[in-house]
Amino acid sequence: MIRCPILKSTNANSILEFSHFDKDVLAGAWKKENIIMRNNLKINVFMEGSFSVFSDDILHYPVYGDVCLLPPMKMHYGQITKQMHINYYQFDIGRDALSAIPDGNLLIDRLIDLTTHADSFLHPSPEKEKEILRLCEEIETALKKEETYLAYAKVIEFLSMLYTLYQNPTSVARSDFSLRTLQIIRYIEKHYAEDVTITKIATELDVSTSFLSRIFKKELGIPIHEYLNQYRISKSLSLLKTHTVTETGYICGFCDSSHFVSIFKKHTGVTPMQYKKQHC
Repeated sequence: MIRCPILKSTNANSILEFSHFDKDVLAGAWKKENIIMRNNLKINVFMEGSFSVFSDDILHYPVYGDVCLLPPMKMHYGQITKQMHINYYQFDIGRDALSAIPDGNLLIDRLIDLTTHADSFLHPSPEKEKEILRLCEEIETALKKEETYLAYAKVIEFLSMLYTLYQNPTSVARSDFSLRTLQIIRYIEKHYAEDVTITKIATELDVSTSFLSRIFKKELGIPIHEYLNQYRISKSLSLLKTHTVTETGYICGFCDSSHFVSIFKKHTGVTPMQYKKQHC
């Protein structure tokens, strides 16, 4: 776990602190009884862990890439019902933390206003996820190198991006899918290059395989394994431009080349080699 003050201040209104929680936790480490209300703006970017967060009278189940922005004095709490590994970034920001830059405090005030009477959670598109996580990683790297000025600049860029996302919901991948289906989709997006099975997904989400299979097919019209193959093939199209067929299949999670070729032809009508000749 890393916790670093970007601005050192004894004044709560000027606090600007970055934390990266990456650790194993026991069941009950977060409890419903431990209600939290902070005087500053709190932002979380989630990466790993199957837990719940209560806010806005809604019980949320964050998945990879989700962002939660909690304005001052908003009641919330988390729940961890089993031992697990958690991984997420957290920012604690006072109202005056950006007073050193023009309109810095105004940016924080507007972020607070946007979420005071709205859902605190965002589900960014995969492209926005990458940008958000990239900035978090760059902030952490700058702090480890004691380049505080760079971390400060990256925080401003990060907050500006969030303001744009919260202000323009159309830039966020909101879905009519149920929470569980969305969690399955996010799991596949993150782990498609690995040996993904329904059993592994169900274990991660702490539900039965039959329940996951039933709800996913009901909402998307195809089984989970079929969606996984479609996603892997979509990823392989750009990789074929710079990699061999064997390399591409391996990178996308296929166990052998013949399986990759078979699935690729089923979805595109041509073999990977034919696709390379036509499009790469």
